[in-house]
Amino acid sequence: MKRTVIMVIALILPLFLFAEKDETQDAVNALLRSVDLSEWDAWFSENGMDSIGLPSKILSSIANMQKPFASNLSARDLVSVLKPSIGSLLAGMTLFVGLAAFGAALQGVSGSSTVGETADGAFRVSVSAVVLVVSMTGIRSAFSAITVLEHTAELLLPAIVGYLSLTGLENTALLLPASYVLLNEIVLRLIETCAAPLAITGGVLLTLDANGIGRLSSVGRLLQRAAKWTLTTACSVYMLVTTVRSVAAASADGLLIKTTKLAAGSIPAIGSLLSESVDTAYHCMRFVRNALGLTGCAVLILVMLKPLLSIFLTRCSLRASALLSEPLSGKPYAELLRGMGDTLHILMLCELAALAMSLLMLVPVVGMGN
Repeated sequence: MKRTVIMVIALILPLFLFAEKDETQDAVNALLRSVDLSEWDAWFSENGMDSIGLPSKILSSIANMQKPFASNLSARDLVSVLKPSIGSLLAGMTLFVGLAAFGAALQGVSGSSTVGETADGAFRVSVSAVVLVVSMTGIRSAFSAITVLEHTAELLLPAIVGYLSLTGLENTALLLPASYVLLNEIVLRLIETCAAPLAITGGVLLTLDANGIGRLSSVGRLLQRAAKWTLTTACSVYMLVTTVRSVAAASADGLLIKTTKLAAGSIPAIGSLLSESVDTAYHCMRFVRNALGLTGCAVLILVMLKPLLSIFLTRCSLRASALLSEPLSGKPYAELLRGMGDTLHILMLCELAALAMSLLMLVPVVGMGN
């Protein structure tokens, strides 16, 4: 909590120190005009997020110390936005609980006869197919969300790296492409080809296990644990490596700025004036850099917000249905729903991990390494 407060103060303090100076504001506006976010705006509109606000407008609002989003959002507007997702949640719960009630009625009518066992087996197979079909929407959403995140992060780099190179922060400018290659070519590929498929395969095996106590169920649980272990290991290694490299790059750039300031201050007669000018220019560049980094973080979060909400509600539907259905149809049917719910939970963790690592890639831009 203390680090967060210090970081927020460090980001806001330059605004209060230099906001009232006309020459500083002119310098900030000139730097803002040097940043071209037309490609960001086009990509934002393509993904259906233009109703919230374009990245160029968000950057301008942050730079002018204004709220980047509308503050007149009412409860009715929030309900209208969440209504389709809540409707799908209730529809899924109704379907699963209805199937549980139908299974309980089928068991009561057929009894323990041979016909009853056949009907019960057919019911479990049918229910497994229904659960798989309903869950496919969340699975496809998770994979497409990670792909969109990759393309968004790739689109953010040119403008940010160009600005960092323009302002003389070469070490941080070189760090971002290297971090993106590590993220895209290794970590996200590992998630897409290993962690997510293991989780999905485990969920399918749990769903196909008719009684919930067979070998398929054990193998499914093992695959889900392997998926969690793979995801945790990949994220931990990436965050450790990126944090160390970010601190090193920020220290190197900070040393360059201090050296420039000392060199300017050593000039006789006008050294003090030059030192103050360099310091003011540095604060202006850092202010715009922070605003650009915060805009990039906002773009990543807004692009991932809808897929995360979708898969979260689908998982809640499965877990709540399992809780309500167990008294009706017994533990096997409830375990079937819980197994697929755990699969969607792991996929949601994959999305959150990809988002967190993409945000960590932009940490040096926001100045947290200083």
